Amino acid sequence: MIDTLRSSTDDLKKQVAKGNVTISVIGLGWMGLPTACLLAEAGAKVIGVDINHRVVERLNEGTSHLDEPGVERLVRRHMRTGKLKATTSVEDATSQSEVIIIVVPTLIDQSKRPDYSAVENVCREISKGIRKGSLVVLESTCGPGVTERIVKTVVEKRSGLRAGEDFGLAYSPIRAMAGRALTDLQSYSRVVGATNKKSLDAACAILSSMTNGELIRVRDIKTAEAAKLFEVIYRDVNIGLANEFAIFCENAGIDYMEAMAAANSQPYSHLHIPGVGVGGHCLPVYPYMLMEEAKSQNVKLRTVKTARSMNEEMPKHVLSLAANGLRSSGKPLRRARVTVLGISYRPNVKEIRFSPAIELISLLKRRGARVTVYDPEFSCEEISRLGHEAEPTLKKAVEKADCVIIAVAHDEFRRLDARDLAASMGRSPVIVDCTHLIDPAQAEKSRVTYRGVGRGLWTK
Repeated sequence: MIDTLRSSTDDLKKQVAKGNVTISVIGLGWMGLPTACLLAEAGAKVIGVDINHRVVERLNEGTSHLDEPGVERLVRRHMRTGKLKATTSVEDATSQSEVIIIVVPTLIDQSKRPDYSAVENVCREISKGIRKGSLVVLESTCGPGVTERIVKTVVEKRSGLRAGEDFGLAYSPIRAMAGRALTDLQSYSRVVGATNKKSLDAACAILSSMTNGELIRVRDIKTAEAAKLFEVIYRDVNIGLANEFAIFCENAGIDYMEAMAAANSQPYSHLHIPGVGVGGHCLPVYPYMLMEEAKSQNVKLRTVKTARSMNEEMPKHVLSLAANGLRSSGKPLRRARVTVLGISYRPNVKEIRFSPAIELISLLKRRGARVTVYDPEFSCEEISRLGHEAEPTLKKAVEKADCVIIAVAHDEFRRLDARDLAASMGRSPVIVDCTHLIDPAQAEKSRVTYRGVGRGLWTK
């Protein structure tokens, strides 16, 4: 077995390329499986671990369970060459590995407190199989201090080994988006923090085998943990600010998009685009991880909390825009035929985790609207299984609708035209545009009642 803490960086990289290093990747989800594939592509022997027996079975048959570009091809290739295999046993995988990478979900519970139970459970199992000289790298997003508080403590206590001396310990957060995971993992820079220099060198050697991006070494694990949260929360805060400005513009008779473009002509202004809210597995979750750690330090993250509240309220605001538009056209929201275009959390991705469009649909149904859904990323049957009425085509979805809400800026929707929509919809049609794809002036000429997020000139 190769001792990762006592191997030089160059030698460790060479051993990976030669296929002499076995790496366990624990958690084969949206980021774990692409990570495993890229490490196998770099030459390592990779054992993927997942608790889902069906996922493991499919992978060992050479089939990916993810709708992620390029992943299926790499799974087939490396299952065939033997570079990649999958198992449900963490203990078996880690007992054969020099490197253990943890990419399991970190979530929030119903009280919006961080849930690191998956990390803790995995570390208990790692402790049964870890060997002296191994390297453990946590890649799941967590609050500053969690890697040492959970991973270090659990593995040390249960294995009898010491972090930094008997096994390496590092933290390097994933920086990639669903729909382009392989590209991002290979090209983005990676932040790396570790418990000591030997661990840091070993982690950088392993990660450099799968990425062309810069490896940014920071002084300790807490700094790396904080960096990941800061970059995500920065986006959440800026979107929250844009949404708050948008609501002001609606009431003040200002077109936010015009004001934003003018403001952003100044090099230091980077205002974001407002919308129906924020979704995905990152932005709706990670601010609460930082807020929890801040609470333990008696620090109030007021801006972070306000931005998160603002973004969580946006589906309700869009509901109000729809109700207002229908009322202006002489129709109540109750029993209105409302078509929602898009349910994914962002454009051109088949993913609904924390999707604000799903929350909007739920609110519409609670108010008595008759809701039809169309999303080009999902089949009619898939949408129906989610509990929503669906139509197989865009044309059928908008036919005779009282109100169309454009929730997601999928490429297919970029071709939408207010005149064509009005011609297909019912009497006195209403369009609510959360994506800024419809020209408000054209909608006005088409005798459509138009409402748009931030479009104050066109909502009175």
